[in-house]
Amino acid sequence: MHAVEGAGIIFGIAVFYLLSTTIVGAWSAKYAKDTTSFMSAKNQMGAYLVGILLTSEFIASASTLGSSQAAFESGISASWVFVSLAAGFLLCGFLLAQKYHQTGEYTISGVISQKYGDKARMMVSLMMVYAIIAVIVVAYTAGAVVVSSLLGISTTLAVWIMAIATTTSVAAGGMRGIGFSNLIHFVVKYFAIVITAVTAWFMLRARPDLSLDSLPAMHFSMTGVGLPTIIAWTVGNIGAVFSTQYVIQSISSLNNARDAKKASIVASIWLLPLGFLAAYIGMAARVLFPTIKSVQAMPVFFKYMNPWIAGLAVSGVLSVAFVTILACNIGVTALVMKDFVVPFLKPSEKNRIIVIRVLAVVCGLLPIPFALYVPGLLKTVFFARAIRTSIAVIALFMFYGPKIGTKAGATLGLTLSVIFTTVWFVMNNPFGIDNMYIALATPLVTMLMSHIFKKDA
Repeated sequence: MHAVEGAGIIFGIAVFYLLSTTIVGAWSAKYAKDTTSFMSAKNQMGAYLVGILLTSEFIASASTLGSSQAAFESGISASWVFVSLAAGFLLCGFLLAQKYHQTGEYTISGVISQKYGDKARMMVSLMMVYAIIAVIVVAYTAGAVVVSSLLGISTTLAVWIMAIATTTSVAAGGMRGIGFSNLIHFVVKYFAIVITAVTAWFMLRARPDLSLDSLPAMHFSMTGVGLPTIIAWTVGNIGAVFSTQYVIQSISSLNNARDAKKASIVASIWLLPLGFLAAYIGMAARVLFPTIKSVQAMPVFFKYMNPWIAGLAVSGVLSVAFVTILACNIGVTALVMKDFVVPFLKPSEKNRIIVIRVLAVVCGLLPIPFALYVPGLLKTVFFARAIRTSIAVIALFMFYGPKIGTKAGATLGLTLSVIFTTVWFVMNNPFGIDNMYIALATPLVTMLMSHIFKKDA
């Protein structure tokens, strides 16, 4: 098959994939008739489906392409990216999933407000909106580079394609629309990782003169990337799982608290193997293609696949960015609607579904100028991860240390966490201390201090 013909097949499959997933998301519009069904798809998705959707949300570019890149450089220890995510969902299943569901809330700010009041609710909401918008900008910017290179279009057009496709799914179908389009994304993403690992395995078998055994010993150590890095990954990923808005919205859609726990455990099981598959891909690339740039550790195998298989693999790479945007859009829409639009503008119940769809469009299109003209904002992904860790600390106090700290301490801890973590990151992590630890320690210390010095017994 000629290279041009093969490229045409890959392009056609990718375009068909983008169109079909957008249509699936929009098709669910008939099920989102009010704000509750739009935001949580209550009782419309089972525990296993929600578990898969939670898995899909965390199979992002940083954890797939990034893990293979890290494995190319440091070996199997790169699998900790997914191992720590799996651990996060396992802990969430036993510690928080059921408790989140029992609150009856579908926003993290609503959960926190039940213990710490409206000031903490507003602070959490503002922090999460900023963090989510930042992540959308990151997804648009990074995803557009992939889309433009794979489809042969400009980066600007790629950003608009991503924005229109994802915004249509969210604004039309709400949580259910995202759920079923993300189900397709999950299947394709998982297939892309598995088939790439299989391709790498066959290519190594075809070269008896090459073997993973030729790699440095460090590549077979589970601490090859360094213990501080592993701890930072673990803290950040567990914190993200515990407080990500999409996780809480997905859990709230289930029938009961037991299903919420089950969904988290399902996500943990699906995530665990991906770390080792991604690490194997990176290590195989190091043996087979030692002179390539490490960022090409996964994509380099696409050119050696059958075009039809490669088309699905490429679609899997595209879906990585799309899933992140879908989850972030529905999350920020929920927060802004519940914490700002409803309390201050007071739209009637009849008009709320219209308002929320307009808001979803605004939230989907708002990040475009930043993605097009301020690509340097990619670094804010670290800030967003730290924010979620800070909120997770407050959530753990709420459920497991309700008598420790005060409402003012919770609000102050969240506020100081944003300030201190930002300053620490801008200072490039002085003394070798990762900014993630600042995000973890600040609300913890503040809550303990507020408990020691509180006036009321």
